[in-house]
Amino acid sequence: MKDHLYLFLFMIHISTGCILSDKKQSTVITGYTGGSVVLPCSCDDPQSTAKTFTWQFQRSVKQWIEVFEDEKYRGRLVLFNESSPKNLSLLISDLRMEDQGYYKCMTERHSITISIELTVKGCNLVQNTKSTDDVTGYAGESVVLPCSCAELLAKPEQIQWMYLIKEIYWEIYPNEKIDSHKNRVKLLNQTTSGNLSLHISALTAEHTGVYYCSVSSQQVTYTLHVEEKPHIYTPVSLSTHQPSHQTQESTPPRPPNHTPQFFSTNVFILLGVILSVLLLILLAFIYWRCRGGGNVKKVTSNEEELKGEQDNPDDVTYSSVVHVKTASTPAHTESNPSEHTEYAPIKIKR
Repeated sequence: MKDHLYLFLFMIHISTGCILSDKKQSTVITGYTGGSVVLPCSCDDPQSTAKTFTWQFQRSVKQWIEVFEDEKYRGRLVLFNESSPKNLSLLISDLRMEDQGYYKCMTERHSITISIELTVKGCNLVQNTKSTDDVTGYAGESVVLPCSCAELLAKPEQIQWMYLIKEIYWEIYPNEKIDSHKNRVKLLNQTTSGNLSLHISALTAEHTGVYYCSVSSQQVTYTLHVEEKPHIYTPVSLSTHQPSHQTQESTPPRPPNHTPQFFSTNVFILLGVILSVLLLILLAFIYWRCRGGGNVKKVTSNEEELKGEQDNPDDVTYSSVVHVKTASTPAHTESNPSEHTEYAPIKIKR
C-alpha cells in the first residue's frame, strides 16, 4: 500500500514539471562587447525537469520575441539543459551593443518568470591627452601608434587603421591595401581585447605620414615622422664583441692614445742608460785605484828612504880596512910601511 502511495506522489511530482526559482526574479548582469555572458535560470526542485521553456528578449515596450527565432542571435546561443535538465541558463557569446536590454526565462505551465537586465559596455577610445599627437620612429626599427578602449575587456565590433596618401585614406589594418605596409603591421597585444595599438616594423621614409585608429564613429589621429637613427660612438673594448660591419663603416674608431705608455718606456730607457754610465765610472775608478796606488806607494817609500839618508850623513860603519900608500915620501915608505896606513870609510846601508 505504501509503495503505491509513493508511486502516486512521484507521478504527481513529475506532472507538475519545473517550477522556476524565484529567489532573484530581477537581476542586472554586465557584459563587454566581444565577450560572453550567462543569463541564469533554473528549476527550484533539483529532481524536476522542464518539458518546455523559452527565453525572450524585449524588443519594444509591448513586444517580446523568442531569442532562438531572432536572426541576430544565430550561432551565438547555448543552453545547458542537455547536460543538466534543471539548468535552463542561456549563454550569449560575441556580445554586441544591440544585445543590451531585458530578457526573461519562462516555462509552459507556470506564470513565474525570471527577468534579467543585460548591460553591454562597448569600446570607447581613450583620446590623446597630450598637446601633440606626433610620434617619431627611426629607419630600420619599429614604432607603436597607441590606441585603446577605456574598458580593456571590451572588444570593438570593428577596428580599422587608416593611412593618408595624397589626401586619400587607405586601410592598412586589418586589410593591407597598400604595398608599403604589407607584412609590417599588426596589433601590439592581440590577447587583450581593448588594446588596439598598431605595431609597424622595418620603418622606411615611405611610412612618414598621418594615421588614425577608428572604432565605430570614434577616431584617434597621429602623425608619424621617420628619421635616420643618430650614430653614437661606443669605445672599443677587448671584453665586448666587435662592432658590426655597418657600424665600422659609419663610425670609424678613433686611434688609441699611446702617449702615456710611450713616455713611461722612454723614462725607463733613460734611467737604464744613466745607471750604466754611473756603473762604468765606478768600475773605472776602482781599476785606477788598484793599478796606480802601488806605484805611488813605492815612489813615496823611496823618497822617504832617500830623505832619511840625507838627514843622517854620519851613520857610517867601518867594516874593513884598506891600506893606501902615499908617494910623498918614498924613502920612509919603504923603510916603515906601517906608519902610513890609513883607514878608508865604507858606507853600509842599514
